[in-house]
Amino acid sequence: MSGVKLSSLKLYALKLALYTGGLLYIGADLFILEGPLWKMLHRNEAAQHTQDESGLALSVYGEPITAAQLKRRAAELAVLNGENAPDKLVKTAMDDVIRNTLLRMRTRYNDSRIPDFRAEAEAELAALETRASDAEAFEQQLRNQGYTREQFINRLTVIMRELHYLETVMEQQVQITDSEISSLIGQLEYYLVMPMNRKVRHIFFETLNKNPDEVKAAAEAVLAQLPQQADKATMEAEFARLAQEHSEDLHTAPRGGDLGTIRVYPAPALQELRLFGQNAIAADTPVLLQSRWGWHILLAGEIQQPRPLSQEECRESIRTALLSCMREECVDNWINLNISEAKQKNRIQYHGN
Repeated sequence: MSGVKLSSLKLYALKLALYTGGLLYIGADLFILEGPLWKMLHRNEAAQHTQDESGLALSVYGEPITAAQLKRRAAELAVLNGENAPDKLVKTAMDDVIRNTLLRMRTRYNDSRIPDFRAEAEAELAALETRASDAEAFEQQLRNQGYTREQFINRLTVIMRELHYLETVMEQQVQITDSEISSLIGQLEYYLVMPMNRKVRHIFFETLNKNPDEVKAAAEAVLAQLPQQADKATMEAEFARLAQEHSEDLHTAPRGGDLGTIRVYPAPALQELRLFGQNAIAADTPVLLQSRWGWHILLAGEIQQPRPLSQEECRESIRTALLSCMREECVDNWINLNISEAKQKNRIQYHGN
């Protein structure tokens, strides 16, 4: 065999076969088999990917949701629900995160048709800051909740844009006519009774992420500014002024702390405020009470006994209740439709949970 010489054509063909085989192997290694060459070139990327994956809880259309984000949302839900064990709410938190992520993606997709709410978010932050004892205390409160000022403004902006988008989605679907309201009132006439109730105002001091003793002391200091002996009109006027200056309930503070008319059968959380029952607080006399949310200076009116409601009195309440139910159903249907679509496309991936 040593004496056999290949012609130049055969030698060229052999070299071509060897080169082609080598190229095919390299191509298969890099793009199909992910073999030794691929691993060598991507070793840093693979290590980073493994590190990132270990912190993931799930991903929605490729958007990563970390275990830390999920844990934080579970903790937030625990506070909102008065639950002492956030771990019990992980499944609820995961569903909530998926819903919020899908809504955020839809909002971003329709960005060109949604106003920019950054100015409104900055105004909301400024309003929150005025209710802190000083600028540093407010900054510390933001840090305690895991935000910088810029991050908090961005989050408020996103929430406002999402709410605007949902309003647009519901605009055509959530409608109710006067005839529908009248028909419903006729069906419910027997049940339309105003239960025992009383008008209530409060000045609220939040204890979340704060020193409880300092919060109580601040509430006592404001309570001491209310007149001890005053007629009803004077007391309400002074109470409203202090609520606008000091209350941390952003919804009622601009209205002088007015919570409206509270009925005898509200959520159990309000039972802590002793508005009804044998130990009900006295009428037209400010009192300091603690709830799971913080401290409240309460000013309640006389307890009104149950009475039948006229159609005109309950018309707007019926309209509001119907719209609320329809809106909730519309949002749930819209979210569930998006979740079903994502699952059909296998766009919701769970990682280690």
